[in-house]
Amino acid sequence: MEIRQLEEFALGEQERQAIQQLLGDCFPDYPADRIYYKQLPDFRLLAWENDRLVGHLAVEHRMIDIGGMAARIFGIADFCVAGDFQHRGLGTQLLNRLEQLGKEHAVDFLLLLASRHEVYLHNGFQLVQNPCRWLIIHDHRAPGVNHRRLPEALLVKALGSKPWREGVVGLL
Repeated sequence: MEIRQLEEFALGEQERQAIQQLLGDCFPDYPADRIYYKQLPDFRLLAWENDRLVGHLAVEHRMIDIGGMAARIFGIADFCVAGDFQHRGLGTQLLNRLEQLGKEHAVDFLLLLASRHEVYLHNGFQLVQNPCRWLIIHDHRAPGVNHRRLPEALLVKALGSKPWREGVVGLL
């Protein structure tokens, strides 16, 4: 098993095809014509077993506002593991690699939205209840800004000394 970090702009056709296949297998409603859901990530962690992509984690590196405090985050997107590799620790390996990168590069938090929490809670994430504000993106257009709580969806993990705050999370 090999985990590779690859910047989005450096993806080759082989990687794109493998990512599209894995995303389609893991997320049946995933757009069939692209390898990102709403926005391109900055980089990806790709787990390969021989020539087969068996794990994927897309990462957005950005600044956000948490109740008036600026924070550097790695936003996690499209995290998936091939069915026959689930429950074998691969998801934890990918999250650990991302955590290590974050700590090496002064990232304050890992952050994601998820409906299933088990793997994240097992890996030290916390479910938080902050209201959020983000840009609505639909078919490559931005028709507005949404502002609401995301109950049972927003998960964070602190990587440094900054504490998570109450207040609006600005993801703009």
